[in-house]
Amino acid sequence: MEDEIKKLLEENLKLTAETHKMVKKIKSYMFWQNVWSFLKVLIVVVPIILGIIYLPPLLKGVFQQYKSLLGGGVGLNLENLGGSDLLGNLINGNGGTKIPADLEKYLPR
Repeated sequence: MEDEIKKLLEENLKLTAETHKMVKKIKSYMFWQNVWSFLKVLIVVVPIILGIIYLPPLLKGVFQQYKSLLGGGVGLNLENLGGSDLLGNLINGNGGTKIPADLEKYLPR
């Protein structure tokens, strides 16, 4: 009976050593998975933050150049085109029954 117990203990020790090796590999794998997931988040978040910080001043200069090219900042405004009624008619498909007079001159006849 003592030989059986000794044999079982040796087998148990062997299986425990195997389990320990597998647990170490799994732990290492999980560590590297966490590192890579953190790096993936950084790859996405850092450019967004840098864009938020550095792009507005750059784009402001670009928009200023386009404003000067297009005539000093005169832009398309809904109030100039007849307000939200015209936009609502176009979206709802009412045929755009209300067309402002300053736009009628551009329509083909």
